Amino acid sequence: MKLATRLFASMSLLVAAAVAGSIVATDVLLRRHLEAETAAGLEREARLIAVLAPADSVAWPDFARLAGERLGGDRRVTLIDPAGRVRGDTEFDRVALAHLENHASRPEVRDALATGAGRAERLSASTNARQLYVAMRGGPPGIAVVRVSASLAAVDARVHAVQRAALGAGLAMLVLAALVGWLLARALAQPLIAIGGAARAIAAGGPAAFPDVQIPELARLVDALRTMHDELERRLATLRREREESRTLLEALSDGVIAADARGAIGSCNAAARRLLGYGADDPLPPLAELFHDQRHRTLVREVLEGRAVERREMQLGDRTVLVSGRTLPDGGALLVMSDVTDIRRLEAVRRDFVANVSHELKTPLTAIAGYAETLAGEAPAGSPAAGFATTIVQNARRMQRLVDDLLDLSRIESGGWRPQPRVVDLEAAARDAWAPFAERAAGGGVRFEVAVAPEAHAVPADPDALRQIFTNLFDNALRHTPRGGTIRVAAETAKEGVALQVTDSGSGIPPEHLPRIFERFYRVDAGRARQQGGTGLGLAIVKHLVESHGGRVEADSAVGRGTTIRLHFPAATRP
Repeated sequence: MKLATRLFASMSLLVAAAVAGSIVATDVLLRRHLEAETAAGLEREARLIAVLAPADSVAWPDFARLAGERLGGDRRVTLIDPAGRVRGDTEFDRVALAHLENHASRPEVRDALATGAGRAERLSASTNARQLYVAMRGGPPGIAVVRVSASLAAVDARVHAVQRAALGAGLAMLVLAALVGWLLARALAQPLIAIGGAARAIAAGGPAAFPDVQIPELARLVDALRTMHDELERRLATLRREREESRTLLEALSDGVIAADARGAIGSCNAAARRLLGYGADDPLPPLAELFHDQRHRTLVREVLEGRAVERREMQLGDRTVLVSGRTLPDGGALLVMSDVTDIRRLEAVRRDFVANVSHELKTPLTAIAGYAETLAGEAPAGSPAAGFATTIVQNARRMQRLVDDLLDLSRIESGGWRPQPRVVDLEAAARDAWAPFAERAAGGGVRFEVAVAPEAHAVPADPDALRQIFTNLFDNALRHTPRGGTIRVAAETAKEGVALQVTDSGSGIPPEHLPRIFERFYRVDAGRARQQGGTGLGLAIVKHLVESHGGRVEADSAVGRGTTIRLHFPAATRP
């Protein structure tokens, strides 16, 4: 509905309601006032007639007729005796009076006899017109009530005249309201239409023309709309700039990035991702669920779309080795990040081969050096410089042998040349067996050893040699950093994924900034102290690879001065 129609209808309804209200008020209030005024006049006339009525009962009929004529053509005077008989009436002669019904039951007569005055309004039985009756007690002896009545037709006529006048005024007001509504609608509609056009232009992103409005309320609306438009333009410009920057940055990334909505439709795919997937810059991309053909790849996409996070899962895309990470977006879509690690894996393979070859080449000369140095140390006089030199050579040769052995072990594990052969192992027995070579050293340093294995975690599926090497490396590290009077404790319990094993010491602890890197090869928190105590820097790296080869994971928790806890999680069923 248009604004003009609404204004016209609203004002018309208001005027119509006002007219109807005035007509009803006229009918109720004016009629009540006029009837009260008429009743007061009739009461005065009745009192006057009661005083002037003759005492002779023979003259009562003529007096009633004469009084009615003198009071006016619409007045009817009735004289009633105590028994309710009519003894005189303006409209009836002497003969007819005898046939009139008894008036004692009339409401106004009954009230007048009881209280002195009575009043009633009804249709007259003789004239069939609406009459107002006023009865007053009094009169000469033989007369009990004097009643004067008048027709209310004059009252109705006056009320109807006022109502017609109100109706005429209402129609005039209705016409005026229509004119005012049209003018007001015209004054309001044009600026509102212009404001609506400006709002649509803003929504469409085009230039907006704002009207010049003189109405204060609409002027404030235009000002607010203009301010909103300027702010939107500023923000859109910022968003466009940031989007271009993000797009440029995304295209410059060497990692492939793919973003899809909740239905799997790809909305963004940078050049690196297209290159890894074998698509050209303008080639259409299928839905994310159909982007990969390998079953492992499809499983990864399904996991991400179902809301699960995927962390650096290694996959083969043709001749390329790719690490894929996936996240669910807030709107239910998915984000995949693909890192090409082909060259890194190639370099790692070269590094592993080099380390393995060098280690093999060093193993024989180191054995010879250690053997000859031991011989020289044994033949040299005790306390002589030669004996000291030979002993130093032996110690460093043994340390280099341990380093070469650890490098060979780590290279063999990383290259896949070693695979775990799991079987059910008694965890407590394996821990105590691995501790045996350290028992004498621990006793000399006053370090206690404790084992607390829960009955349900007593057996763990693991490679016995790998588990022994894990314990050996952890015990060696813990013993080097635990002071006299300290404790090294092995505990195990069942967990949701299998068995949770932890080795805890009460040693010096590890600063938090070093904790994320302790499982890296050759990383030492205190390099000088570790080297002095014979550490190679490979023990925790070997532990990490051995546990992960069983399908488990390793975590570390430590605080300076409060010791370190290494947690190992072994799955219930070892992956092949």
